[in-house]
Amino acid sequence: MTISRERLVRLDEILLDRFDAEVRRGETAAGHHVTCHLGCTECCIGPFEISALDAARLRRGLANLPVQMARLVEKRARTQWDYLRPSFPGDTSTGFLADDDRARESFCETFASIPCPVLDPGTGACLLYAHRPLACRSFGLPVVQEDERLPPCRLNFTNAGECDVRRATIEPDPEYLEGDLIALLDHDAETVIAAAIALGDR
Repeated sequence: MTISRERLVRLDEILLDRFDAEVRRGETAAGHHVTCHLGCTECCIGPFEISALDAARLRRGLANLPVQMARLVEKRARTQWDYLRPSFPGDTSTGFLADDDRARESFCETFASIPCPVLDPGTGACLLYAHRPLACRSFGLPVVQEDERLPPCRLNFTNAGECDVRRATIEPDPEYLEGDLIALLDHDAETVIAAAIALGDR
């Protein structure tokens, strides 16, 4: 099935609206148990898998940045990709990860201290915040995702009871709209942020 870029962007915006609304609900329910703030960048360190939809969204955001800022992000991404590429568990010409969970885990652990190339080291801000991956949007809260329960950030809910955690648990994409949109893309391969930006839309 083919779909226009404009239609895909609109559907992605619907996904983000629903996703972010559920995250806001969880944050409101969590109250003071969530300590996330600008400059707290622990969740921005180390590579992790992102979907093809996340990658397309990041590239869209990059194209909307001021030229000088976009060049700076691209330079950091290329430098980081050059460093990661020899150990990358997948196709280095496309940046597509291989379907090997053990190799992926080893890769992420090996480079766990590397900051995201989109992170502004001076302010701790994400330079593509409005276009960031779904995992970045929900990190910090307890999440239900396809029958899997993901714990909150270790810095949150430190003195919370089970009821507090349960009340703040979110299910941001229960209908798995993300999967429907990925199926409309040219491929469904996962990648990492450095490769998505450094290699572009390949």
